[in-house]
Amino acid sequence: MKKLALILVAIGTLFMSSCQNPAKSRSYMDEGDKLMMRYSNFEGAEEAYTKAIKYDKANYEAYYMRGCAKTNSRKYDEALLDFQKAIDLKPDYADAYFSAGRTCFYINDYEMMCYYYKLAQQYGRENLEDLMRSCN
Repeated sequence: MKKLALILVAIGTLFMSSCQNPAKSRSYMDEGDKLMMRYSNFEGAEEAYTKAIKYDKANYEAYYMRGCAKTNSRKYDEALLDFQKAIDLKPDYADAYFSAGRTCFYINDYEMMCYYYKLAQQYGRENLEDLMRSCN
């Protein structure tokens, strides 16, 4: 029984590692960037970033950019989840905190906006003074 369990764990590990492909993830990131920034195709960009995540679950930039695409599509709650995942993967990611704060502004959650902006500033995002004037 132990031997069977070890074999199953080994197969599962092999399967999971074979799904990770950072080069393919980068390719989908490039596609998403092009769709979003050059063509303002936010839905297409979201799909490309989702594929990038499929091939690299630790790609914090893919979560961040997918959050940006979702914000542009006014899917604010989903965007916040993506920004939070990016932050979970890279806790000092100032741009993710900033974008989460901006998204909170769009949904009139000023308390969370201030929370995220302060963290963005703490991690190196500059020129937030005007945006934070209403924060305590």
